Amino acid sequence: MSDRRVAKHDDYVEPELLEPGGRHAPGGRDFHAPPPARPGLLTRLKFLAAGLLAFTAFGLFALGALLTSTVIGAVVGIPLILAGAALFFLLFKLLALGAGRSFTIRRF
Repeated sequence: MSDRRVAKHDDYVEPELLEPGGRHAPGGRDFHAPPPARPGLLTRLKFLAAGLLAFTAFGLFALGALLTSTVIGAVVGIPLILAGAALFFLLFKLLALGAGRSFTIRRF
């Protein structure tokens, strides 16, 4: 026989908190969601553009940071850092495109 009691210091979640009646209760429902649908062509293109934009922004930002070690390099490096920061801004604008302005925080 095995001891199924939970010690006071162990972390666990009561099954009733997950769903009414618990998962294994008689008459309880077993939730199995189907796999998510494959993203459409526009979504894949959006993520491809976001990846290329992130790679380019990081490259410009890193190159500008390396060039700022000298005075002459700072003349070229600082605009590269600003261009990289602008691309990061565009990246987040692209990723937020089509998202709603509000979000919900659930309270349990």
